[in-house]
Amino acid sequence: MEFFTATEKLILRALSTDSRASVTQLAKLAKCSRVTVMKNIKVLEEKLDIKYTLEIDESRLGGSERHIVVMKFLIKPPAEVLYDFFKNDDYAQEVYITKGAFDLFVYVRAGDPVSYIKWETYIAAELSKYRPIFRPSEYTVAQFGFWPLNNSFVNEINKSTKISENDKKILLLLNQNSRMSISEISKAVGRGKGTVRYRLLKLKESGIIKRFTIAVQKPPQSYLIMHFSNYRFNVGINERMLVLRKRYKEADSNGLPLLTTFQIVAPTSGSFRSFGFSLFYNEEDAIEMVPKMHKQIFAKDNIDIKYVRITKVVKGLLPLRNLDIKSNYLPITWTRQKEPT
Repeated sequence: MEFFTATEKLILRALSTDSRASVTQLAKLAKCSRVTVMKNIKVLEEKLDIKYTLEIDESRLGGSERHIVVMKFLIKPPAEVLYDFFKNDDYAQEVYITKGAFDLFVYVRAGDPVSYIKWETYIAAELSKYRPIFRPSEYTVAQFGFWPLNNSFVNEINKSTKISENDKKILLLLNQNSRMSISEISKAVGRGKGTVRYRLLKLKESGIIKRFTIAVQKPPQSYLIMHFSNYRFNVGINERMLVLRKRYKEADSNGLPLLTTFQIVAPTSGSFRSFGFSLFYNEEDAIEMVPKMHKQIFAKDNIDIKYVRITKVVKGLLPLRNLDIKSNYLPITWTRQKEPT
């Protein structure tokens, strides 16, 4: 377990919230000098392998189809086969090899239902010799967290989306490095600095860019777990969902964490009703805080929970950062009744 200072944690949260924050802004927040901030950023980048990226509202780019797909292979394909297979796949945004209930996880983004079905059919046919069992679920909205998108998302932007070629170029650049300076962007797209600043403002105001953020690739909390749940909804389910939400929000209440324990929380439709992504230092804590906690809360609902540990990233980025869950959690009412405050 690596040691991180309070200043490093503050800077990491600030960069998670706004990766374009200036060194001066970070120094004021951390109450230290600009030189100290720059040294701390360099240390964090090296220790954690930080990628500066964007949190994007995919629905505003014409992508109506978002799915999580898990597969269990009767014959496990070599990692090298999966690397080659998915590297040029514009639909597969995140691909992880996993251990547990399933062998492979894929986050898929497509422009329309037909495109998605074609993709799923193609994958099933091409990987057929490994005899995969598919469990797909539609992923519509995250209550907390995000998926870092690789630049192939631009290829799937619907033609009806009113976004210029210059805006696309800016999105591509910032998706690869959201701390890129205005001067660097200006030179890359061949537009003046004033124009670039204005377009950035408009992309943010329109909601296409939800946040300039980071994605940590080498977390000290190396036990990365994803869970997939099904419930038989019984009377009182809404109240139990509120209990679960409270547990999520209180998971990191004992001081400022390096990275938020629960990284993604999302309802889904299809093979599973809900999905989560969280990280821990060891298996014992992961089991206690994920399957055991869910089974305890939803004992009345005959919960069936599957979970996997991520062992290798085949494609994409891990969606890890330090973002306050209390102020960023999107509440959803699970019944028609008014949700208690």
